[in-house]
Amino acid sequence: MTSHRLFQGRLFLAWFGLAGCLFALSASAQTSATVDWRYTVRPQDTVSNLALQYLKPTYTWQELARYNRLPNNGVIQVGAQLRMPLSWLAVKQAQAKLTAISGDVQIQDLKGAWRQAQAGEAVQTGQQIKVGINSSARVQFADASELVMQPQSSVLMDTLSVYAGGYMADTQLRLQGGRVEVHANPQGRQGQKFEIITPAAVASVRGTQFVVDAQNGRSLQQTLEGQVALQTTQGHVLVQEGFGSAVKLGEKPIAPEVIKPAPVFQSPASRFVDFPMAFKWVPQTEVKGWVMQVGRDPQMAQLVLTHQADSPFFDAGGLADGRYYLRAWTLDDKGMPSKTVLHPFEVDIPRKLQGAVIQLAPHYVSMGSMTIDLVPLPPGQRYLVQVTRDAEGRQPVWYQANAGVVLSLPQLPAQDHPYHLWIWIY
Repeated sequence: MTSHRLFQGRLFLAWFGLAGCLFALSASAQTSATVDWRYTVRPQDTVSNLALQYLKPTYTWQELARYNRLPNNGVIQVGAQLRMPLSWLAVKQAQAKLTAISGDVQIQDLKGAWRQAQAGEAVQTGQQIKVGINSSARVQFADASELVMQPQSSVLMDTLSVYAGGYMADTQLRLQGGRVEVHANPQGRQGQKFEIITPAAVASVRGTQFVVDAQNGRSLQQTLEGQVALQTTQGHVLVQEGFGSAVKLGEKPIAPEVIKPAPVFQSPASRFVDFPMAFKWVPQTEVKGWVMQVGRDPQMAQLVLTHQADSPFFDAGGLADGRYYLRAWTLDDKGMPSKTVLHPFEVDIPRKLQGAVIQLAPHYVSMGSMTIDLVPLPPGQRYLVQVTRDAEGRQPVWYQANAGVVLSLPQLPAQDHPYHLWIWIY
């Protein structure tokens, strides 16, 4: 069974599996409008104890016995299936958990104040998480579902609940903007419900892996496993595994299209011992853009940087030493992403920061080029110079490897806070 709900002007993605063995859901024989959870009786179970454990306080064990047409004494046999209407089940508040954060991740408390999030902290219903530039976060829910928030995304925890003694979870999220990647119900439990709501349409998801992107009143959805019914007041489409669709606010979703193949690398290096850290892909005529991400894990839950370009070339800049993953996809003329390609690589270019990081007042670099004089180095040593938008070095805007002793910084866009200059020797 799949849950279908309509929300005016919203995109609604729900994963709701309802078949099972020990735990199962089915339509009640007493009324077609009732949905039951079926519990398989175990040794030591009694109707009274089960009612106390699973039902709302307003329902008694006698009502449960009558619903299942049990004898007056409520005797149940081990192995028998006891039906409990979903509407009778006690619902408890659940919590999510921030299992990974990278960069600028903010969380809003229930009073509306924002603060820096911490890895490992609990997230409650009503709280909101937002992710900054070149940043990411991974959130885990009660049924072990995971959501990876991509840069400049924002998600509100609308409902975080569990019932049936914690076996089933009801998770409802509101994607305010940005891209999220979901792996729902990885343990394959029955009766889990997972919903994502965005501003543009309504969709019902029957799958475990999917991507949602909400930007400027338009939502993109791609199904990696299962299928999605994407619906607005103007119509609906069924998006099967391997297909994607898009919809604008107040319009009908476009017909599902096959997700285009992933870009193909051209002889990518697996280890870098010198700059530049350059990657190329096979050119494609129908591609309008390329998106590249570098992270410390394949999910990009520990994202380092994101870059979008109009050509199949990427220079990873001055990455610190370590192991990374490069993920890339293309965008067509409708903005639909292709499948992704992933490549692991290692950086082994030892370097040392020369002095403190220097703050550059914005007007120094926004009015024109700026010249820097550097001290000559002994033979075998070279300069690496970087400029970033932030003090943490997560927002690089320019770099020069093997820099000379006289260096010209390019003109940079104006901003309301200092740029930061990093001078390394390698």
